[in-house]
Amino acid sequence: MKPENAIWTEKYRPKKVNEMVGGFRDKILKYLKDPKAIPHFLFYSKTPGTGKTTLAKAIINELKCDALILNSSDDRKIEVIRDKVKEFAITQSSKQGLRRAVFLDEFDGMLKASQDALRNIMETYSSNVFFILTCNNINKVIEPLKSRCVTIPFAYPEKSEMFNYLKMICENEEMLYDDKGLNLLIEKNYPSIRNCVLALQDLKTEGLSVTEENVKPTNEIFESMWNMLKEKNWQEIKKVVMATTVDPRELNTFFWQRALNENPINIKLIQITCRNEKDIAWGADPKIVFVTSILEMVK
Repeated sequence: MKPENAIWTEKYRPKKVNEMVGGFRDKILKYLKDPKAIPHFLFYSKTPGTGKTTLAKAIINELKCDALILNSSDDRKIEVIRDKVKEFAITQSSKQGLRRAVFLDEFDGMLKASQDALRNIMETYSSNVFFILTCNNINKVIEPLKSRCVTIPFAYPEKSEMFNYLKMICENEEMLYDDKGLNLLIEKNYPSIRNCVLALQDLKTEGLSVTEENVKPTNEIFESMWNMLKEKNWQEIKKVVMATTVDPRELNTFFWQRALNENPINIKLIQITCRNEKDIAWGADPKIVFVTSILEMVK
């Protein structure tokens, strides 16, 4: 794929820690000064899109260490820990004096038995490997693992930093913008840096400048899809979810919130969206889960 055709969240993913947006940056840079003493990390935030995965990859990139990267929602069984992770942990590093890294993304999707197995590996092979865990729901991570990690919460980023980051993208992509448009885009998608970048790419695709009249919040798109649901237009909802950058998990949460606020409360839709969230949290593909449930929603 040509770089100009790439999804911008990947095209503009920071490769170094000092390029990141967030208050955690200086703390991580201090740890990187002594690679031999890097601890296990646990990055968490209540909302997706705040940079946890990007930071983990930036750490690995800066250290240039051997790395095993797994999505815990997909690879959550105990066999993955006993086979892939343990085998990697016991293997000698190819970089003399530099420990290996295991990055387990979306760790809150990891089964408890798998977490228990990981605890033993952490204790036994810490001289050869360090771990980076990321999650949105820290309550799903067992206490023995939390206690072995430096826990870093991803608080809401400074809007001024987000502004400068998005401004850089606009200038690099030769997009017309004004300060009011960028600030409105941030307000509508905050605190998700990812959603801000995707919104920029949508404007670029439509040939629009970043101005107040052109900025569409994620919720506005979700609102239109809510109206489609009320009209039982499931085909159009499916089309949008499958063909655009709309996050089906975030859309599912939006539908849950709207169902909760209806009068009377839409109990059926609440049950469907809660089931969807459970299935996604346990590792099912978000698009498959959500699109499959649409027919049930409109009945």
